[in-house]
Amino acid sequence: MVSPVFSSIDIVLVGTLNSGNTGSVARAMANMGFPRLSLVNPRCKIDQQSYAMATHGDNILRSARTFPSLRDALADAVYVYGTTARSRRCRDALEPREMACRAVEHAQRGNVAIVFGPEDMGLSNDELELCNEVVNIPTAPGASSLNISHAVLLICYELFSACPEIKASDVALSDPAPVAMVEAMYDHMRESLLEIGFLNPQNPEYTLGMIRRLLSRTGLSVPEVRMLRGLFRQLVWYIRKKNS
Repeated sequence: MVSPVFSSIDIVLVGTLNSGNTGSVARAMANMGFPRLSLVNPRCKIDQQSYAMATHGDNILRSARTFPSLRDALADAVYVYGTTARSRRCRDALEPREMACRAVEHAQRGNVAIVFGPEDMGLSNDELELCNEVVNIPTAPGASSLNISHAVLLICYELFSACPEIKASDVALSDPAPVAMVEAMYDHMRESLLEIGFLNPQNPEYTLGMIRRLLSRTGLSVPEVRMLRGLFRQLVWYIRKKNS
């Protein structure tokens, strides 16, 4: 029997190039019991080839949601994992098995998204900044690039295998904040830190990225996001009052 936890996990494909790959991803998801597929700005349509490759994943293709941006696709997620085949500056990557154990715990409290980039380039650094953690599938040297459907199958298999072993986390978040709320907080934070001169206006995302990574390690709850926004609101008010 497929765990209901799987209905809280979204497989998100960004900028997919090949319609057959979309179908193969749906087949891999169906093999492991994951029903939710999201497509971000796809560069191909779900077509006859997609359905031919999906086999028993037809329903997944029919119910797939399409979004104009990754931020929109992640709006209702409480935790996000981004996949990458390359090492990234300032980002330590999890292996799939470690990620799976954490992801199924988060999925008991809200929606979790696992994001895969385009077949040719993978996820950009800006897209990975929207992810709480980064996942890397170990491969033999010189052959790090996997077909996207193979990568999805490996990740889904680890999630499938981890599910019977999940336990309530000792540090479970109460009322985890969805991505839309968290990103609004970062927008507010950027505006406030620029106003008080903490961020470099020529490259604010460099320092803000470090703050993101610090706060994203365990996820944020709704009360924590509200508290941080209140802190920055009060900070800007104080600076304006002092300078008036």
